[in-house]
Amino acid sequence: MVTFDEHAEHAISWVDLAAVDLDAASAFYAGLFGWTAVTDGETPYAIYLRGEDAVAGAMELTPEMGEMPPVWSVYVNVVDADVTIAAATAAGGAVFQEPFDIPDNGRIAVIADPAGAVICLFEGQGDSGLKVMDEVGAPCWFDCLSRDVTASTSFYETVFGWTSEVMDMGEMSYTIFSNGGTPTAGTMALPAMVPAEVPSHWQVNFVVADADAAASYVAENGGTVTMAPNDTPFGRAASMMDPWGAVFAVIDRSTATDDGA
Repeated sequence: MVTFDEHAEHAISWVDLAAVDLDAASAFYAGLFGWTAVTDGETPYAIYLRGEDAVAGAMELTPEMGEMPPVWSVYVNVVDADVTIAAATAAGGAVFQEPFDIPDNGRIAVIADPAGAVICLFEGQGDSGLKVMDEVGAPCWFDCLSRDVTASTSFYETVFGWTSEVMDMGEMSYTIFSNGGTPTAGTMALPAMVPAEVPSHWQVNFVVADADAAASYVAENGGTVTMAPNDTPFGRAASMMDPWGAVFAVIDRSTATDDGA
């Protein structure tokens, strides 16, 4: 388990879900991960707690958001969102949302790397965001599944200063990003089996006690298992979509044979 009092610059500090139906999504994920949803009763945003620890959030999609699909988003902690936006543009990325204020909690912006993978920026207090990782019911890792790994890798190295190391995994390669020496995320090519219309995207991996049970729950509650549970060096893992189409992955870390990500 990893706990946080604060997040370093360019660390991944938060994840949240854009949901078609916030109440229904909260019930679905409560059944899957054991989360409790907390709202302020005024804004359509929920904080998901694992016990007393914040591990994710969710907002309800509104007409003002246009054609934004249901999606899990990854946030990177930055000191200055405007400076990061300029760096992202210079590195060949796109700006989906200019920085905007979150009342009493900093600023957010949304960018995409040159391969089209969308990632969010959070400028605010370092003690905001995830309080725990790599524990059942919490995120443990973040993958950029890219249509152009070379372009994605160069972008994150340039914009966030992440360093990269390529792992040889037999039939495929996987690149690990580190931030200040700490493994932070990774990228790999979208598998050939993925339909061509699926764009590059970031995927959040959540820890579960039993990947097979998690896959069964998703299938029985309106979701889709897109990659059946299989054994990996980092634990037994599966990929899936919730009933509204947001993709994510689960992993049973107790079965890991590698101490890495």
